[in-house]
Amino acid sequence: KRAWQMDFRESFFHAVTDHTSSFAEQMREWNRTKLRDELPERPELWDVLAPKYHPGCKRSVLSDDYYPALGRENVRLETRPIVGVTETGVRVAKDSFAYPAGFETEFRTEEEYDVLVLATGFRAVEFLHPIRVTGARGRPLAELWRESGAHALYGVAVPGLPNFGMLYGPNTNLGHNSIIVMIEAQSRYLATLIGTVLEARRKSEGRKTLALAPKESVTAEYNERLQRELNASSFADPNCQSWYKDDQGRITNNWSRNAIEYQELLAQVRWGDYEVEGDGAEVVRRKGEVTKLGRVVEETRVPDAVWMGLSALGTAALVGGMAIRWLPRLRAR
Repeated sequence: KRAWQMDFRESFFHAVTDHTSSFAEQMREWNRTKLRDELPERPELWDVLAPKYHPGCKRSVLSDDYYPALGRENVRLETRPIVGVTETGVRVAKDSFAYPAGFETEFRTEEEYDVLVLATGFRAVEFLHPIRVTGARGRPLAELWRESGAHALYGVAVPGLPNFGMLYGPNTNLGHNSIIVMIEAQSRYLATLIGTVLEARRKSEGRKTLALAPKESVTAEYNERLQRELNASSFADPNCQSWYKDDQGRITNNWSRNAIEYQELLAQVRWGDYEVEGDGAEVVRRKGEVTKLGRVVEETRVPDAVWMGLSALGTAALVGGMAIRWLPRLRAR
């Protein structure tokens, strides 16, 4: 059962990363159809609610009651900019034009409300906030990332921070699968680094130390490739602003490939990726170039040709099911 769930989630990768894929176009069509099906008497909302950006550039939402809620008689969708909050409600612009701060009063209108709910999200691009982490050179990590954008080697280790590791770091979020499979791979990887440092201490009865930090060059090369791939993906769509990006538009949250490829990347520790310092360094040298960790194989082992056939069959079944659902409504009309 878990294998089929993994297969199902991984199958969405191209839908949310490649806006030219047939799956992405299918998502657009599902959205258009769902809008008209659930808001048949509100055609003025169709264009307002239809996304103007690629599928996947924001977190995809699966909901049965979102559109119906907006179609209720006691609900009004307000798209004009909110320009201020008063003691009794909010001030909004008289139209959707993006007025500059301090524009004249005649372009505003005030509306009264009993309750305001601030759904402003969270600090998604401020990794480790509010923990203050200082590197070997005495420079705060938050300051370094503020200048160059949050980045790390494989999302788990940072140059200049010896023996430091983190889970769910920069560029390890997914838009199509569970974060758990990423964190499981990170846990095994970091446990190997930690175990090596402890091994150096144990074998010297605490007299020797070992410091491991990723090389600047390796980290830079990894992140340059990662950003090239992300900039060519749906996540980089300039028509949408999401929590995947920082203020400069750099995508600091998402991984550029599927979850299995990330698991395979962290299925071994390449010791050449790291600066090795301390009198316990011989422990690393004895391990050779690579320590293989393996990974938990959750997906089914089915050839691609078979998967293509199953995907086509699944799509046909889905279309058939939707037709059965809508046929009585079409007849009634």
